[in-house]
Amino acid sequence: MIKRILIVFLFLIVAVTQAQFRWNDVSFYYQASIHNSSLLNPNYYNEELDLRIPTIRGSGGLGLMYNFNDRLALSFGADYERKGQQFEGFGRGEEITRDYILDYVSGNVMLRYFGKHFNVGVGGYYSYLISETLHFKNDVEYGTIRFQDENYFYNDDVGVFLELGWMFDLDYRTKANIALFGSYGLLDVNRSSFQFNNFGDEYNPAQNLVVGLRATIFIITQPY
Repeated sequence: MIKRILIVFLFLIVAVTQAQFRWNDVSFYYQASIHNSSLLNPNYYNEELDLRIPTIRGSGGLGLMYNFNDRLALSFGADYERKGQQFEGFGRGEEITRDYILDYVSGNVMLRYFGKHFNVGVGGYYSYLISETLHFKNDVEYGTIRFQDENYFYNDDVGVFLELGWMFDLDYRTKANIALFGSYGLLDVNRSSFQFNNFGDEYNPAQNLVVGLRATIFIITQPY
């Protein structure tokens, strides 16, 4: 009887130990996202493209996080991000489709608050444009044309973002987080020479807007 009690007691100790998770000072993480990418006020290239097409893009990266305690942390990350948007328009008696693909290398900083299961993060980013591609499709005549590095867009983008996530333990040193996030670029991304002006109405330059889901794996460097 005593032996059984001891076995049960040891089992409970192991179970409780495995269930506990504490942040230490430094951890690192991997993350990836799938998101809808938009270009706000996308009226340029001397044409007005009326119809926005939902455009699914993605990103991936890694980072380091410093925890002040079990509730507050500051993270620093680097990501490869694909943004841009697809549009449809109708001109010269035919349907036109354009797909603007913007690839960025991005650095970001985020202040994070961790609750029991949910967490919130707010921060900012700086992105550098490494590739811009336009896929142009005219179903009547031209097929698909690809333009690479034409300098239609500025290289720099700076913005803010917000993240709301649900976190759960994978083991005593690993956490997973699934988050809804959004980011908004504060700088004009299309160069002024390609901004559109129609009958005296000046359209605002375009900005990046992203809304999507992000998955993050946190790994404790020195678990307790």
